[in-house]
Amino acid sequence: MKESTGADGALKVLKKVFGYSSFRKGQKEIIEALCGGRDALCIMPTGAGKSLCYQIPAVMSDGLTVVISPLISLMKDQVDALLQNGIGAASINSSLEREELSSAFSHARRKMIKLLYIAPERLDAGSFGDFLRDVDVRLVVVDEAHCVSHWGHDFRPSYLGIAPTVASLPKRPTVAAFTATATPEVRDDIVAQLALREPFTLTTGFDRANLFFHVEHPSDKNAALLRYIKQFKGASGIVYASTRKNVEAICEALRARGISAVRYHAGLSDDERARNQEAFIYDRADVMVATNAFGMGIDKSNVRYVAHYNMPQNIDAYYQEAGRAGRDGLPADCALFYGARDVATARWFIERAPGETREAARRKLRAMMDYCHTGGCLRAFMLKYFGEGGVPEKCGSCGSCTGDAELAEITTDAQKIISCVYRMAQATGGKKFGASMLVDVLRGSRRAEIMRLGFERISTWGILKDASAHDVREMIDFLIASNYLSAGDGDFPVISFTEETAPFLRSPGRLFMRKFDERAESAGKIKKSATRPLSAHDDLFELLRELRRAIAKEEGVPPYVVFTDKTLAAICETLPADEEEFLEVPGVGAAKLARYGRAFLDAVAGWKRPLR
Repeated sequence: MKESTGADGALKVLKKVFGYSSFRKGQKEIIEALCGGRDALCIMPTGAGKSLCYQIPAVMSDGLTVVISPLISLMKDQVDALLQNGIGAASINSSLEREELSSAFSHARRKMIKLLYIAPERLDAGSFGDFLRDVDVRLVVVDEAHCVSHWGHDFRPSYLGIAPTVASLPKRPTVAAFTATATPEVRDDIVAQLALREPFTLTTGFDRANLFFHVEHPSDKNAALLRYIKQFKGASGIVYASTRKNVEAICEALRARGISAVRYHAGLSDDERARNQEAFIYDRADVMVATNAFGMGIDKSNVRYVAHYNMPQNIDAYYQEAGRAGRDGLPADCALFYGARDVATARWFIERAPGETREAARRKLRAMMDYCHTGGCLRAFMLKYFGEGGVPEKCGSCGSCTGDAELAEITTDAQKIISCVYRMAQATGGKKFGASMLVDVLRGSRRAEIMRLGFERISTWGILKDASAHDVREMIDFLIASNYLSAGDGDFPVISFTEETAPFLRSPGRLFMRKFDERAESAGKIKKSATRPLSAHDDLFELLRELRRAIAKEEGVPPYVVFTDKTLAAICETLPADEEEFLEVPGVGAAKLARYGRAFLDAVAGWKRPLR
């Protein structure tokens, strides 16, 4: 890509076009590498400003930058944002009309645009390869690059066509790969699959310091989730669930309680998914309830919380989905509501995966389960998982570091629970029972069904009578998660033994479990700054939000494309009085000053008048 302008030129573009006076960690180094024609592999956390790392070189280049992105919604958001900043950009995707496609191709050929966004599937069309060979492609950017790796959590076969396409161009362009989550194994595979040439590799660290992570083990997930969401009082949030059925039930429950919620899963029509996504992105709906079909590349900056109703299959997916929160750098909350049935669901999916990936998937699931039960720092656990070195043992800002959970030895109680499963089956000719029945027998319940089955006569009846029902259920869930017991599928899962049960009974060692205070679950435990007003002048902030919403509606773009919440908060703090002062606000460049400066300056001036 080799462009003549260097670091000083990049800094000028950063300020004049994008409205920022200094680079974030790693940005300058990546920009210099790309402007110097060197391939790059960049692992940067969500919200760290990776888009600027290739958009600035694109602006400084005389040729075309092609950005390969997995979702149409991401392309639209990015193109809208670039156009707002006065940068020529277009996308080519299946949602466009023939005239729009023709215009995008024409503008690229006539060098009227700097960036062209495409989906990886577009590379399968031979005619598109011909088009790329006709234009001056200087830089190819691969976003969500982990999708090219078989070892990644979201492998997409279409990404394998990128390297052959690059190799077919008359002059090989510089290639840059970006991702927010990649283990060392996945990083190596990205380099190989994209045929990167001695890439400049930068890992700025995976830590998202503004996110507060916590794991909840509620006895009633639905009630706990509702209490959790109510704490955010109309803020933007995402709730992930593992099945369409759960998505529908959660969305209905939220709406019944007056919470503005929409849904997203593969069972909906394309039209409804698009409508619901637009309602969420344009701040017309507060909560998006979705399966993992939603979210990759979503660029909504003001998501204040992400809740997982079900545990994902691996930490890679969890960290990426949780990372939708707080992209503006302001405090946000990430809650995982854990239950043993989540493990059974995850195992069901894994056992139906291709044989060559199954063992790796099992290892990743084991790590995810360990995260849910660890008594140590949650942030440190995830950072170490991604291979980050020098991680402090305590962050002081996660559920483990600030909560009441502690490790307790449950070896003897675990043996009693397993023995009770055996005794119940023995007393009924091999029948299996659910966790609720097992809890009641262990605690010595005399309800009619237990007496009818004669369970009060077995040796393990009442053997844990001094423990609460919640504590006993927690231990059963932990044994299921640890694969010492199994919970079957279906609406009424029953408890049975696994291949690990007998070895555990023969040589149990010492078994420790993270104990939770049920009274402290989610309510009151989240980081308070995630729910606080974002500005000292809250009334002005709301006034500016309304102005932004009106402008966004008129221009047909998401509100955060006009200005992010962080920029609005900065306006509230600095109270600019003229265009020169407004231009000093982070996120305000020359194009946005010309486009919106007068409206926002008038709003600030009008707000200040009653104060005089």
